[in-house]
Amino acid sequence: MVQQSIYKNGSKNPPGPPSLPIIGCFPQMSTNPLQFLINAAREYGSVVHLGAIGPQQLYLIADPDCVKYVLQENPQNYTKGENFQDIKLVIGEGLVISEGDSWRYQRHLMQPSFHRQQIAAMVNDMTHLTDQMLERWQKKAVGAAIDVSKEMLFLTQKILLKTTLSIEADSDTTELTQAWNTIYKFLSDRLWAVIKPPISFPTPKNRQFKQAINTLRTVTDNIIQQRKQGNQTAHDILSMFMSTQDESGKGLSDRQLHDQIVGLFSAGFETSAVTLGWIWYLLSKYPTVERRLQAELVMVLAGRTPTFEDLPHLKYTKMVVQEAMRLYPGAWVYARNNLADDSIGGYHIPGGSMLLLSPFVTHRLPAFWDNPEGFDPERFTPERSVDRPRYAYFPFGGGQRQCLGDIFALTEIQLIVAMVCQRFRLNLLPEHPVECQPLLTLQTHKGILMTLEPRTELDKVSQRNTQKTLLTLNSDS
Repeated sequence: MVQQSIYKNGSKNPPGPPSLPIIGCFPQMSTNPLQFLINAAREYGSVVHLGAIGPQQLYLIADPDCVKYVLQENPQNYTKGENFQDIKLVIGEGLVISEGDSWRYQRHLMQPSFHRQQIAAMVNDMTHLTDQMLERWQKKAVGAAIDVSKEMLFLTQKILLKTTLSIEADSDTTELTQAWNTIYKFLSDRLWAVIKPPISFPTPKNRQFKQAINTLRTVTDNIIQQRKQGNQTAHDILSMFMSTQDESGKGLSDRQLHDQIVGLFSAGFETSAVTLGWIWYLLSKYPTVERRLQAELVMVLAGRTPTFEDLPHLKYTKMVVQEAMRLYPGAWVYARNNLADDSIGGYHIPGGSMLLLSPFVTHRLPAFWDNPEGFDPERFTPERSVDRPRYAYFPFGGGQRQCLGDIFALTEIQLIVAMVCQRFRLNLLPEHPVECQPLLTLQTHKGILMTLEPRTELDKVSQRNTQKTLLTLNSDS
């Protein structure tokens, strides 16, 4: 039986699995993080003590109401803090990492750049670049195998660079993307490393990491300076950042511009690419869902390129995206430090602890999701969503620090899904294993290998014949 100490305020120590001094549950967790955390939540409940990592207590916060308390009801006590020190070397003091008044000021200035009207103006770039990818796919042999993980990463990188910095030539992106790939691998390797040499130590990997950061900074600074000198005109996110001002007429400094752009690049394409890869995997595994998605695309789009105005009518497409993000959220875990002692779910949490909030875990709790491991987009219909707690589903975080780019990401993903599915059916190679690899984002160990099957005219006619079925299904739901 788990022993629980009662504190003066009536709260108690949360239960948890057996842990070791100094390293807590790290050995078990690092072996299979996702399954370990799911098992911990299902066995021990809403708040789970995972022991101490050095001087710091570690807790898993799984229950939606407890997640809501941390992200929305008492956010001033919960910061990103020391969990982001390595990332801070890359993205500086931008919106992603800043706290308090600095964060509020930056958020206020940047918010208008991500309003729906601004996102709508980026749709042509999104669809144009997606069409380029599809034309390249069209030239491949029928049945050709591709790694959709890499394809989606390449596409979302291009979309972000175009919409953020007006960069579109492949040759222009090489230096920047190579630098980011080096940074991502370095940070991912450190995530589950038992021994983490200080980055100040001149090891080969540390030197490569620092060089990649310098490259990222140099390329970004050069673009900003060229734009300031009037050498280039563009209508992109950088231009919006440069023109935004507060009530006193003050805008972002060069350093703030740099940190925002690097932070946006660092967070703005990886999670979308990961989500898209998992969508193709799921659609291949669930042909009934794929057929219904096809039927909606035929009925709404009839073969044309989707627009921003089409998105509200692609309801089932959006539910497919939402359900994929439930099962495989790109941002699979969030970490927070509490500044002072607190009580969460009736449990005492000492100040200075690290809290893990995992969408991957909460999205699979049987108390809130029927058949949690199944792929069922219709669970996101209004009728089935009405009684679900707000934080039973939080792929973009929540509260005042909810991801600023959520509308951008959802728009991009929905458009790409619609365009790809109009032209191709993607079939998973049966002999290729697909396993989760929880790094900074929810990757796969060996990619997702799939074959391309172009949609024929006969296939398109067959899709049109399913419209009546779709209408019947919609009327019955």
